[in-house]
Amino acid sequence: MIKAYANQTLILKKPASVNEYNEATYSSTSIKGRLENGYKLIRNKQGEETVSSARVFTKTLVQVDDMINDMLVISSEPLTDIDGKTGFYTVYLK
Repeated sequence: MIKAYANQTLILKKPASVNEYNEATYSSTSIKGRLENGYKLIRNKQGEETVSSARVFTKTLVQVDDMINDMLVISSEPLTDIDGKTGFYTVYLK
């Protein structure tokens, strides 16, 4: 069912290495997903409350500290189907 709604092409950037200024460099790939803008109060990886400005639904594994469309991933939650397999991920961005 998610495939019907995940019709947008998004740019996923994963940290690849660190440059001489101790900044992360990223490798880019295109993924399919659905980007929805809106504010929501969530918990980040440190357990602190923070405000998310957008969320993405995708079947691609996305992890915290990745970037989607130049927005930082602050939380990624897998949704498991009734058969026990991960159906898709809800990813919150800042």
